[in-house]
Amino acid sequence: MANPKGQFQVDFLRSVISHGGRIENARFSLQRGPLTFVEPVYSLTLDQHGVRSLQELPWTAELERYMLFDAPRKIDDLGEEAERFAAILLNNLETAAAQYGKDTSQAVLVATLRDRPEYDLKRLLDRATAPRPSSASRHHADCTAFIRHSIDGLQNTAILGLGYSSPQAISLMTEALRIVLDETFHISAADMLFPKHA
Repeated sequence: MANPKGQFQVDFLRSVISHGGRIENARFSLQRGPLTFVEPVYSLTLDQHGVRSLQELPWTAELERYMLFDAPRKIDDLGEEAERFAAILLNNLETAAAQYGKDTSQAVLVATLRDRPEYDLKRLLDRATAPRPSSASRHHADCTAFIRHSIDGLQNTAILGLGYSSPQAISLMTEALRIVLDETFHISAADMLFPKHA
């Protein structure tokens, strides 16, 4: 079901573009930190016939689809691009949790990433305490397919849709997945609350 706010955002940007405007600058922030909620926000500088305006648009799936597929746009800063990718993956993980259960989706995420050494996530994966549900169930197989498709699909979009090189896409995905693991398993929060003394 479409989100009315997301559709409004897309209609607004389409209107700007159709009337000769353009997105001059694109920023993105997860506004993340220990013990805070993840609140993704686009900050877009729009140029409409020489008049510039800053629009802050909360992340929605509709807006993301527009920025990835309808009018593909890179984020100007690579660190912020990784945050955008993390927002997409976190949203997909939420969807998996709603469909297959939180325990299953987290366990599948960890198992999937353990099989993907190109992302170099071993240190974080070793700290990700996920349950181990039965891998024989249909639920588990469907969740695995969904998580793998989310990761592979986003990496392919980075290359084919946004024009990143394969090494750049892997680097961006690695950083995005670090954020996802940190947010999902509260690793930074644990370090802050329970610091280890040397």
